[in-house]
Amino acid sequence: MKFLYYSIVLLFVSSISFGQEVNIDAVLAQAKQETEKGNFDKALSLVEPLRAKFPENEDIQVYTGRIYSWKKDYPSSIKILAPLTDRSNPNPDALQAIINTYFWSEQYEKCISYCDKYLAIDPKSVDVIKTKAFCLEKLNRDQEALEVIEKASIADNSTQPFRSIRTLIGKKAKNAIAASYLNISTSEPGQSPLHYGYVEYSHKFSKSAIVGRANIGNTGNDTQMLFETDFYQTFSNKSYLYANAGLSTGETLFPVGKAGLEYYFAPVKKFDFAFGARFMHFESDDITLLTGQVAYNTGSYTLAYRPYYDTGNSLFSHVLSLQRTNEEKERIIRLELQYGTVPYLYLYNGFTQPLEAFRVGLQYQHRLGDSFFVRPIFLYEREEYTPGEYRNRFNVQLIVTKRF
Repeated sequence: MKFLYYSIVLLFVSSISFGQEVNIDAVLAQAKQETEKGNFDKALSLVEPLRAKFPENEDIQVYTGRIYSWKKDYPSSIKILAPLTDRSNPNPDALQAIINTYFWSEQYEKCISYCDKYLAIDPKSVDVIKTKAFCLEKLNRDQEALEVIEKASIADNSTQPFRSIRTLIGKKAKNAIAASYLNISTSEPGQSPLHYGYVEYSHKFSKSAIVGRANIGNTGNDTQMLFETDFYQTFSNKSYLYANAGLSTGETLFPVGKAGLEYYFAPVKKFDFAFGARFMHFESDDITLLTGQVAYNTGSYTLAYRPYYDTGNSLFSHVLSLQRTNEEKERIIRLELQYGTVPYLYLYNGFTQPLEAFRVGLQYQHRLGDSFFVRPIFLYEREEYTPGEYRNRFNVQLIVTKRF
């Protein structure tokens, strides 16, 4: 009889416990649905009563702390999670949650300390190692970040998870040198090819950058030089100003003197805008080009339109481009469609007349290691060289850059 009584009581208690467990799971599932919709207050209204009723349930505590961090109420999240992480046997899930909370709230020193706590439990956690390295990078402790990455890469035999951090650190390099060669050839009819090259050095300051460039051009027995400088100044609203000036030793391959100014406005949602002008002085003529740009950015793609207006000859030219950028690998693929007398790089002559030119161009940038870049460029033109007469024009260029 006693056995039957205890069996009934045990069955009753078990059924109540099972009912409570199902109830907890159901409430947490509903709270998860609300967080996925961004309804964090609604989710908290569901889990807070559970947390009060079952304070010993650490899964509920951790999930509540996560919801507060997703809501960006970081102090409340830390208040809930800290008791579970600051004890002698910390809860690993709570450690992960508080690491994210400190990282999102930009408390990087605290975040690093909790990363170390977690790595003492699981030293091979790639996600936590990445977070620690990101924190070190944010604190400009780049060498420490690289050492953490290197150690993890050797242990894991892979550098793949840490490419984005290496890219961020690489982009902080203050200096770069570059060299380029450009060949311009024509066919049907053909003429002697033109050869252009340059070497340049650039240096970044905290809010500005300067570039010095020496260009050389050759056709037949004629060789000329162009020396120019670019200057960039950024502003607190994410806009920036570009300025250019140059002087040459000749009158045909390059303008005698040139100058340019362009202002890039602060981004408006997914749109970028710019407006500027280019001025070129030749021995027999002066040319002023008005230009600008409107660009639409969506994820890794940028669609941009840039017009040029030659004020002296009343000529409009147009460039439409589509560019795909991989920020992590610093890889670029760019397609350009051009119509009219578009200045290709620094090239523009003083003998402009209303002749048609249709162009399609493709360029690709590839990073080698952490600091070398190669950029091949190909541009094909169907060029009206005299009224009603067309020829093929091929622009092939290679740019190699090293940053340090």
